[in-house]
Amino acid sequence: MKLHKGFSVLAVILTSSTISAGGQQPKWIAEGPNVEDKELFLELPMKVFGNQLLIEVEVGGVPRQFLFDTGSPSMMSAALAAELKLEVIDRIKGRDSHGAVIDTEIVQSDLTLGGTTFYKVPIFVADFPKPPKCLFDGVLGSEMLPLCAWQIDVPESTVRCSTMLTKLEHIKKAKQQRLHDFGYPHAPILDVRFTSKAKSKVLFDTGSPDFMAISPPDFEGAERSGGIARTRAGTGSIGGSIGGLAPEKDQLRVELDIMRLGNVELKNVGAILRDSPPSLIGASVFDHFVVTLDSSNATAYFDQYRNGPFARQSYGFSLSFEEEQPKVSLVWDESPAESAGLKVGQRVTAINGQPTDASCDGIRKTMRAMSDGNTIAVEWEGGEAELTRQPWVDQ
Repeated sequence: MKLHKGFSVLAVILTSSTISAGGQQPKWIAEGPNVEDKELFLELPMKVFGNQLLIEVEVGGVPRQFLFDTGSPSMMSAALAAELKLEVIDRIKGRDSHGAVIDTEIVQSDLTLGGTTFYKVPIFVADFPKPPKCLFDGVLGSEMLPLCAWQIDVPESTVRCSTMLTKLEHIKKAKQQRLHDFGYPHAPILDVRFTSKAKSKVLFDTGSPDFMAISPPDFEGAERSGGIARTRAGTGSIGGSIGGLAPEKDQLRVELDIMRLGNVELKNVGAILRDSPPSLIGASVFDHFVVTLDSSNATAYFDQYRNGPFARQSYGFSLSFEEEQPKVSLVWDESPAESAGLKVGQRVTAINGQPTDASCDGIRKTMRAMSDGNTIAVEWEGGEAELTRQPWVDQ
């Protein structure tokens, strides 16, 4: 089950040329972020909740919880920006992960991580949807990547930031590959091959929970050249972002035979078909790799600690929390949820015997229940069932 597709809320293809008429960069891009200490080594405790990476960021002198999201510029909830009385320095139009046009204010703020202050970080201000609003106050985004090598180590529940690569573990035995940076907001881009004839580039998006979200052009290229093992249909909304829930429509899940990120080979990869380019590599990769993104040296390091297949088991349905009670927003064909009779639009009234609601506490309880164990008892209007997770790809 997914509660939401992820929180890469602005257009991941946002560049400085789209920010200002005539391609002129605004002053705030040159001003920050910056840091006085040029020899950094930070170890930041990380929580993984609902497959989202959460770290503590001090802003306005108070510790806050931020999402670590390389697929988005840094962001802050409108409520927090108002509380801190931050001055609006610009306004920008961008697109969220589902293509909706978003008019967003820009502020600057100093952010402190592990005792080190990063100055004049440009931050996009937005009204967060309910699930993100319940989980975090802001987003630590991709414009921070050039300041150090960032290492995401889920087994150790740690994010590291170091300007000295020799101080980082998981480098010597890791596989290296080219990391592209096409300018602000410095989103990390990797080369990808689905077959020898189907090549593309993919965004490494830690805010996306899946292993892979494949774009229509990449799916078509992989399908034409024989790189698709199988597909499975579904119905409903693929998830939510800052512009709200994506439209309900027919959906598609894909199993890729082999996907190569540079010299890193992944077999039996589960992917969701997204609405538009680029394709995304998401946070589920951290179930198998400790990943280091070294933008300044244009290199990514993948240190594998667990074998594939690279797909999560699933109950086969998603929930939305836009109303007072959770509703089924998506159901996959041939899944435990479909076999049990769950349908899009039904209200889920209880999980594991506990009544559900769309309060922040209710959302967190639901997410915990879904992440614990391999079975879940679901009650909805007109039915109930115990569901067992089902593998999507060959085990």
